[in-house]
Amino acid sequence: MKKILLSPFLFLLFFVQAKSQEKNFYLPSGISDSEISLVKTYTLKALNTSLQAYAKVKERKLYKALAYIESALFFLNEASIFSPSYSLKKKIETLIKRINNFPDKYYKEDLISLKFDIQNLIASIIVAENILDKLNKFIENYDTSKNKEIANYLNELKTNISMPSIDEPLYNAKMFLAIAYDNLKAKNRKKVLKAIEIALDPMVKIGFKENLLLIRFKNSIYASYLAYENKNLELAKAYLQQSKKYLKDAYIVSSSENKDMIKGFLNQLSFIAKNFDSKEIVLREYIIIIRQIRNL
Repeated sequence: MKKILLSPFLFLLFFVQAKSQEKNFYLPSGISDSEISLVKTYTLKALNTSLQAYAKVKERKLYKALAYIESALFFLNEASIFSPSYSLKKKIETLIKRINNFPDKYYKEDLISLKFDIQNLIASIIVAENILDKLNKFIENYDTSKNKEIANYLNELKTNISMPSIDEPLYNAKMFLAIAYDNLKAKNRKKVLKAIEIALDPMVKIGFKENLLLIRFKNSIYASYLAYENKNLELAKAYLQQSKKYLKDAYIVSSSENKDMIKGFLNQLSFIAKNFDSKEIVLREYIIIIRQIRNL
């Protein structure tokens, strides 16, 4: 049987996480490594088949190109399913349908469950604070007579949830491949080639560039902030170290327009590390970073 060896950093992280549980300290899980891996895998499959479609269009083998574009769109849809925002939106849609079909039933526990899911992904997704405040008020003052109002609110909530580093590139890639598909049916070869070419860039951002590493950075720096705020300094340091690693990796593969931004984050992490014992200064810097990364 093979032995599984942990790096010293992972061992430290597992150790301090165990300690945090002993203190009843909870951290949001955010997007999982398996979800990130599946998004990347399916996006790369879509990128590969899109390139094959491009080659077939250049060779004037349009029917074969059509099949490749259909495959690429399928793979992009699969990638979208593994974005946490997708499952969250599906949960909201399902709850809206339940309320609309059974308006007199009791849904407080469902709203609490939804709130828990949002809190668990709060480092990864974008959702306006004032909208979350409304959810808290509905839970605190729940009454079945408010179900119609809650359903309207849930529709608003659904449209205000996103994970830009994944959702936007996938949306853009699907949109331009759909344009390519329509032009391919019309046998407009030049427009097909141009649309596929534009669709490639957002897929490259997920498959080869910094997008997924920046999501990992968002998760770990948020965890570091929460640990620090709750006086779990060992865990805060471990996640700070992890955040720095993700940023360094992101810098290596990043597009030129994002290198200065990543350098700036690295400088902020160094500032936190140097002033780690000065709580007021460090908490302020954490909050600045979290506001800056909000739209990543």
